[in-house]
Amino acid sequence: MSFRNAGRTLLFLAVLLFAAGILSSPFVLPVPAAFAQGEKPKEGAKDDAVDEQLNAAAEDGEEAAKEEDAPKSESYLYWYIGALGPLFAPAFAVTSILFVMLVVMNWMTISRNSIMPQAMIDTFKQQLDDQQFQEAYENAKASDSPQGKIFAAGLAKMQAGYDTAEKAMSDIAEEEIMRIEQKLGYIALIAAIAPMLGLLGTVFGMVESFQVIAQSGQTPQASELAKGIATALITTQVGLLIAIPAMIIYEWFRNKLALLLLEMTIQTESLMSRFKPQ
Repeated sequence: MSFRNAGRTLLFLAVLLFAAGILSSPFVLPVPAAFAQGEKPKEGAKDDAVDEQLNAAAEDGEEAAKEEDAPKSESYLYWYIGALGPLFAPAFAVTSILFVMLVVMNWMTISRNSIMPQAMIDTFKQQLDDQQFQEAYENAKASDSPQGKIFAAGLAKMQAGYDTAEKAMSDIAEEEIMRIEQKLGYIALIAAIAPMLGLLGTVFGMVESFQVIAQSGQTPQASELAKGIATALITTQVGLLIAIPAMIIYEWFRNKLALLLLEMTIQTESLMSRFKPQ
């Protein structure tokens, strides 16, 4: 019984909403005041009501014509991309995609697990404590991390002396650091190129605006200059929106890398110093 009452209530509300929508529709003609008051309209009142309806219809027609003649508004995003133009829109799109790819790649590279995986270090230390040097070498060589490569290089040259092994480890460390810093340097390159693209877009936009002034026989309208000015400002804005985060992320990655490299150096010295002659 309750479900039936709920269904009736919903049906009643739906009818009310439908009726309210019809009554508020612009297609419903206004009711003459005489009918609204429950009186029969007189002949003169009927003519006045008809005239008012005709005048209202004429005004609606004029407004509709003005709306058709008025320029259609475009979305902000479409206008924003259009202001960048066919040259700078693809350039900034490619720059943004490369920036995101570099951030993800460096995020995966500059991490503790990537540079010195703790599981490999624990196994390597246990093997050295047990004097299983061949197993420790194979364990370090199987790791693709910079720490593993340094351990493997040191153990491979240990029979030639500790100084030779230390130099081999130092050379491998420099190679790995250069490889990581090279990937990180591309983010700094993005941070430098993006504002330069914005500055170039500013020059293009100002040249376009001055070209409109030069080719116009009279004072140009503001709308004629707006396109070039928009290109000048928006390209600068987009360039800065890319460059500022790139600079912040670059500095953050660089500081994180410095801390990890320092920890890797201490870890290497701690585990390999046992081979140093007393």
